[in-house]
Amino acid sequence: CIMRSSWEDTTGVFVGVKLGSPSVNHGHMDVGSFVLEADGVLWGMDLGAENYNSLETKGVDLWNRKIGSQRWDVYRYNNYVHNTLTFNRKYQYVEGRARIDRSSDREDHMFVVSDLTPVYKDQVKRVERAVSLVDKKYVVIEDCVETNEFFTMLTWTMATPASAKVLADDVILLEKDGKKLYLKVEGVENIRWRISP
Repeated sequence: CIMRSSWEDTTGVFVGVKLGSPSVNHGHMDVGSFVLEADGVLWGMDLGAENYNSLETKGVDLWNRKIGSQRWDVYRYNNYVHNTLTFNRKYQYVEGRARIDRSSDREDHMFVVSDLTPVYKDQVKRVERAVSLVDKKYVVIEDCVETNEFFTMLTWTMATPASAKVLADDVILLEKDGKKLYLKVEGVENIRWRISP
């Protein structure tokens, strides 16, 4: 799903959301991942594909897409580095699939909603991600998660080329090319930010 505030304004807001399945040809564990651009700056990015030849010459079995295969240990291919969720440091379920369940193209509130539960089989009871472009000005990523009865650590990842600075327990500032983007977390307690290169 792709949403944008304008087709002409190069400083507008653009957000794209990837669904589907890691099991597709050349697939990654990036279900639920998003990319974000605003004010002419790429804020939320996808690292893209790894060079197949460089991995194959090192003996990495890239073409086995089954659960537990070596392919998913490649950093760029698993969910740890994509702009999506990870529960208890586990990979997304390879055979899972997510679709667009609901959407709107209203100019003041574009959105897409997807049930990601099949991609997190046996990790949580339920997880749904909604991505919205509100009033053509800001993006909301809303994750509704129902955990199982045991401890669940949720990791929310955003890969960015920007520099990052924690301003408060619930606010982080991204800066790039003289521009600023604020990330604000609502509704969650015990947030622990981790910024890594």
